Amino acid sequence: MKYYITTPIYYINDIPHIGHAYTTIAADVLARYHRRKGDEVFFLTGTDEHGAKIAEAAEKAGKSPQDFADSLVPKFEQAWKAVNSSYDQFFRTTNPEHEKLVSEFVAKLIEKGFVEKRKYEGLYCVGCEKFLKEGELVDGLCSDHKKAPVKQAEENYFFKLSDPAISTKLAGLINNNELIIEPDSRRNEVLGKIKQGLEDISISRAGVKWGIPFPGDPSQTIYVWVDALLNYYTATKIYFKEAPTPPSLSLPPHLTSPQAGEGTLGRGGNIWPADLHLIGKDILWFHAVIWPAMLIVADLPVPKKVFAHGFFTVDGQKMSKTVGNVIDPNEVVKKFGADAVRYALLREFPFGEDGDISVEKIEKNYNDLANNIGNLLQRTIAMLNRYAIKPNNELGIMNHGVDAEIEGLNFMGALIKIDNLAIETNKYIAEKEPWTLAKENKTEELTEVLGRAYTDLNLLAELLEPFMPETAEKMNKQLETLEPEPLFPRLEK
Repeated sequence: MKYYITTPIYYINDIPHIGHAYTTIAADVLARYHRRKGDEVFFLTGTDEHGAKIAEAAEKAGKSPQDFADSLVPKFEQAWKAVNSSYDQFFRTTNPEHEKLVSEFVAKLIEKGFVEKRKYEGLYCVGCEKFLKEGELVDGLCSDHKKAPVKQAEENYFFKLSDPAISTKLAGLINNNELIIEPDSRRNEVLGKIKQGLEDISISRAGVKWGIPFPGDPSQTIYVWVDALLNYYTATKIYFKEAPTPPSLSLPPHLTSPQAGEGTLGRGGNIWPADLHLIGKDILWFHAVIWPAMLIVADLPVPKKVFAHGFFTVDGQKMSKTVGNVIDPNEVVKKFGADAVRYALLREFPFGEDGDISVEKIEKNYNDLANNIGNLLQRTIAMLNRYAIKPNNELGIMNHGVDAEIEGLNFMGALIKIDNLAIETNKYIAEKEPWTLAKENKTEELTEVLGRAYTDLNLLAELLEPFMPETAEKMNKQLETLEPEPLFPRLEK
């Protein structure tokens, strides 16, 4: 089975923060889980590098847009390395092959008769890179960026999203679960808006020079969102094309082959469609309506699932440079390690809902791990050595429902089940008192008790691997060598 999962490609007008890491970590858990199942996984992430916001930020930094993008991309790559993301491809929309494919795709929309040039006047938010309606404003301001949009009037090319054939087809795909949108609240939101009627959208900009030239009219550039959404498709065409892989797109070690496309996964470019687009709820409309609508017109399959997760605040407030509560993933990883950060972000509140995170909450989760799983491992190995018990792992291993939780993207539920297994095993040891059994020379019962604890720890290591790969590896090593080391050392004050 192939499994193609994507994060959004992150807009690089600033450095990555813990919100970016949240989506990337969740996608990584799913990628690792599917690899463990034996699926052939392609995990895509990357950066969105065109548009007015990038040009503005570059100008403020005194750099060209390309130099500005080049300076920020390594920061994202470093952040994903810090959180131990196992992506297969880091994709950039300034890739020349991508730009060519985007131009060809838009030309196809034009050829199909779904693009029309017309004059448009409206309120444009540079931060959102889109026109807003009066009803979307709060006290005259963009609700996300707290800035008044600017009036813009220009002649643009419009994608005929209002065509009834599109809305009928799109609604049918969603209702038949050929395009799954989750959670259900987001699905209902999308279907409700489709029922109200779709409006044509501008897919070009006359005043934005930093972008891909519009086919047949180089005075305009392709709308940055069209450019960005197409990366999910163009990446597969570039990465798995039936030709030697370009040096800048080298295959990762686990997919290495003389030619991209020689493996089962990419043969003939048939990796498309994506199995899952993992996104934040703020970009649901682009991914659940505009993106599949373009694919429908281009006669391409739509993605199988779009999951829009919630947002989190930091200490009860929205992340803001002004407030000073932006959490750098690199910094918290330095303090707590990648695995504890991965665990805390997915354990603290249900995936799909809004929640709150803080450095203090990450620290609490770290200490909980030390006191539960860390303590169970140390005491079990210590007793196996002290009482000279030779463990075996021949008992049947059950997954305790964790796989089902992961399949349903209920990461918090999966981690609760894993935690509960460790709690139950610690409780079992306390009830059976192996130290008393040793004093009473009840060797058979002692072996049974510590054998169960050893088996449970092997299961815990297996279940933890997608969430906490380094911890799982350390557990496996210690269970093999019976040489204990603290999994979660005491934090320095």
